[in-house]
Amino acid sequence: MRQLIIKIPKGNKKEILGLVTDFKGKNTICLSEEQHDVFVLFLPNQKVNNFLKRLDKYEQPEISLIPRGVITLYPPASDSPDQVADVQPKSSLEIYLGGIQSVGSIKGLIGYSIAAGIIVWIGLYTTTVFLLVAAMLVAPFAGPAMNAALATSAGKMPLLKSSLARYGLAIGTGILVSFLMTVIFPLETLTPLMVEVSQVSKVAILLPLISGFAGAINIVQSERDSLVSGAAVGILVAASLAPPVGLIGAGLYLLDWEIISSSVFRVVLQLLGIHLAATLVFYFYGKVTPKGVRFLQGSSKMTWFTSSFVVLAIAGMMFWQFSRPPFLRKASMNTELTEELDKALNELEFIEVIEKDVNFTNTRIKGNPTVSYNVTVLPRDSSLPESVLKKRIIDHLKQNIKHQDDNIYEVYQVNIAED
Repeated sequence: MRQLIIKIPKGNKKEILGLVTDFKGKNTICLSEEQHDVFVLFLPNQKVNNFLKRLDKYEQPEISLIPRGVITLYPPASDSPDQVADVQPKSSLEIYLGGIQSVGSIKGLIGYSIAAGIIVWIGLYTTTVFLLVAAMLVAPFAGPAMNAALATSAGKMPLLKSSLARYGLAIGTGILVSFLMTVIFPLETLTPLMVEVSQVSKVAILLPLISGFAGAINIVQSERDSLVSGAAVGILVAASLAPPVGLIGAGLYLLDWEIISSSVFRVVLQLLGIHLAATLVFYFYGKVTPKGVRFLQGSSKMTWFTSSFVVLAIAGMMFWQFSRPPFLRKASMNTELTEELDKALNELEFIEVIEKDVNFTNTRIKGNPTVSYNVTVLPRDSSLPESVLKKRIIDHLKQNIKHQDDNIYEVYQVNIAED
């Protein structure tokens, strides 16, 4: 339930009380002044927007909406458990106004972007994973992401422009900070964590879709219906953006265009995916539509045009990702090739596999991306010379490891352990 305080010119008391009853209002209090009647009432969350629309026909109503969950108890007392179980989504009016209210200051946005950029760079530089998580906590990407989706669902171009501008400012600041940190503490080569973060998976689109869905659901749901904190959802949104943003700055310093392009691909894909999923949640679940908010007169054409553009852009990026293997699918191909390596090694009865690993490197040999197969084995037949054993293993792997791409340069490292 939501508490509202309404001030209406005198002479409308009976009509207002009837309107409150129509919209299932409870525990209404009416206070009379010389020229106005003041009503304190409590409405179900989803009734607020339409109630206020009906209220607009009265002359200059003054309204205070308290955006906090309220428990209303009324006769019969035996129904109290059902009365407090108000877990309706917020009204479309509250969702939209809450999004605008959470915009915050430009100074704060820049400050948090600088802090996140420094933390993510230190994490990448020192290969400290928990610092990447800390950067996700600080990165101010969730606010602009959700507001951009709100703008699309509501059909408000000014809000979309301002949200995208804040997006660009936050991301640009993070890239600049990462670049300056690399200038101050020069890198000669990428760290192992940087290489790992730069690799894109074929299922990369799923993370932004889930992030956008979770972020929007958290905003739409009432407080007591939310099982996950807003901070946790903010981390989920930033998780898909903070590491590649920091990596772009380091890549610019090293002029590593493969790192830069893969990171830019991830950032753009994340932005589009988050936007699409959040827009769908706001539009269909939160009822934030061009005509669905009390005072809002948005453009339906803008909503459908922007959504169509985002869908087509995602489709284009997915086509690019799968038409240029393995450049934008290295992370998932590592897993696929590890499975192929495991199958091939299991066919060799004269060795016991101790350890195996497959990694794409940033080194290109003969113009092709390089994949490294590293295997440590223990021979079951100690009479075989080490050189012969290695050759038999490598020849077997070359003949039996299968993948769909011919433009991969393969190197093998076989280590023979001793018992």
